[in-house]
Amino acid sequence: MHLDKKPAISITLPVYNCEDHIAEAIESILNQTFTNFEFIIVNDASTDNTYKILEKYKKIDSRIRIITNKQNLKQTKSATIACQNSQGTYLARMDADDIALPKRLEKQYRFLEENPSYGIVGSWTDTIIENGNVVGQWKTSENNDVLIWDQLFGVGFAHSSVMMRRNLVEQVGYYQTIQSEDYDLWSKISQISKIANIPEVLQQKRVWGGQLALRVVQKNLECHLQIMKSNMEFLLQDRSIDPDLIDIIFSTINENQFNVETKIYKAGNALALIKIIYSSHISKVNLSSKDKKKIKVDLFQILYQLAIMKYSSSSLNGVFEFLKLLFRFPKLFIYRLFQNII
Repeated sequence: MHLDKKPAISITLPVYNCEDHIAEAIESILNQTFTNFEFIIVNDASTDNTYKILEKYKKIDSRIRIITNKQNLKQTKSATIACQNSQGTYLARMDADDIALPKRLEKQYRFLEENPSYGIVGSWTDTIIENGNVVGQWKTSENNDVLIWDQLFGVGFAHSSVMMRRNLVEQVGYYQTIQSEDYDLWSKISQISKIANIPEVLQQKRVWGGQLALRVVQKNLECHLQIMKSNMEFLLQDRSIDPDLIDIIFSTINENQFNVETKIYKAGNALALIKIIYSSHISKVNLSSKDKKKIKVDLFQILYQLAIMKYSSSSLNGVFEFLKLLFRFPKLFIYRLFQNII
């Protein structure tokens, strides 16, 4: 098939040594119901059979464009190269391990065409394992105001599910950070446009032992914490935040994934910060009852974990925080206690 006009969508796919799954990923794009696209694949100096597979598909479909790096530049630079060489109005991200369901491009294109104030749209995703079996599902938040809240603490999109306006990606400087480059990009775009997820599974995200993301946890964490800090400071109109408080908040949300014992005396400060963040966010948005409940539950969970941490450093102050939570969130508090008992 030949493009007879400028493509509406540019699918960007950086690849490195992905011979096991790349064919399935490519075919899922070629089988889309929406056909006016170009498919830009950046081969990041692969050393396996990836290049041969890419060349095979390029001969089958002329919408495929292959850019080969002379040396391995890593994912951030390769993704940026793909974006910089694109022509479409919209950029649809794809990963070499994943599968796009047939109507993904069609539905996301329609959403962005009908909602010009939105710069990013993702979707719900299935989680699949190496053999393709579905083992879970990630139902990401739909509403812009809830997603902005979510992105204060972590990513609100599955990376390979997103479609973005190319002019906004260019405006914020493409992918920049070495790790968490997706979280960084979405955070910047969310500061200048609305963001959303389509509440439907349009992408399947593969999780398996060979993935690069599973081997860069510590570096990724450092970048993630810095982006969290920047997002919170933007919400609070550039008020400077102690990095230790970001460490503590992340630790409580993610069940103490790393050691914060030396910072535990700052748990009270982290508690106060979360309350300020919540009040600031709520004052700027107009949420439905459903969305208010979701954020309220998030807030309670964070405050509860911080109260536990505060109790560890000062039992009297911790008890006081638990009493405040009991009066403010009686049903959630009792339910949490019941969970702990059983």
